[in-house]
Amino acid sequence: MLPFTAEDLKAVRAETFIEHLDYFESLASTNSWALHTHCTPSPSERETSFPALVLTGNQTAGRGRGNNAWWSAEGGLTFSLVVDASQLGIPLEKQPLIALATGLAVCETLARQAPEHTLQLKWPNDVFLAGKKVSGILVETSASQPGLVVIGVGVNLNNSFLSAEAELQSLGTSLYETTGQKFPLAPALIDLINAIENRLYDVAGDRGELMPTWRRYCLLTGRDIRINTGRETRAGTCLEIDDQGYLILQTEDGRERIISGTIEHF
Repeated sequence: MLPFTAEDLKAVRAETFIEHLDYFESLASTNSWALHTHCTPSPSERETSFPALVLTGNQTAGRGRGNNAWWSAEGGLTFSLVVDASQLGIPLEKQPLIALATGLAVCETLARQAPEHTLQLKWPNDVFLAGKKVSGILVETSASQPGLVVIGVGVNLNNSFLSAEAELQSLGTSLYETTGQKFPLAPALIDLINAIENRLYDVAGDRGELMPTWRRYCLLTGRDIRINTGRETRAGTCLEIDDQGYLILQTEDGRERIISGTIEHF
């Protein structure tokens, strides 16, 4: 049985803000496809209407931040949204908040499905369920078209980590493994897309709701962490994630604002 039927795809188009949909039974990486296909140098070369959705039932070479890979198996939900930030009213300086907004949308959606379990956000792009990673977000832009933003989302929905490597089994979980319930993929996808849309408009509208809500789910606040910024590794206590999406780190040298990085220890 296919993960998504023709009726499922029709429902996704009808019930979300998606204007264009590419569906593949199997695909190496939805983000790579989106970047290469929909983020062409010239608008005249594109026939795509945005937002666009790239969806696959089986992602074989998913990518995470840096050199990390995204492990996925049957029952997982993997997709990429391509949005025109200017069309949504999101200026360039606010684009770093897109990853945080997407993470919050995923976190809130999963929290409704697992109300008895703890959902948390690990800055900048991971969602944790009951202490293990359940979702990752990878936001990318094209150098030639910086206004187009590709939002990659991987959610461990109905898949099982029993087939994963031992190291991954200790780090990751799925909604199914935590709750013992299976969830229909198409309705879950529709809920996620609608939640992401709403949070993207929070970024655009500057209503002041996004980051206070985000901080309520923050996994790192008050923890001693080590972070690789790409230029250096810094250690200290995470004080908070501020309204601009920066991580505020208390080090021996004082407070530092870090715009991006990889958490190596927490």
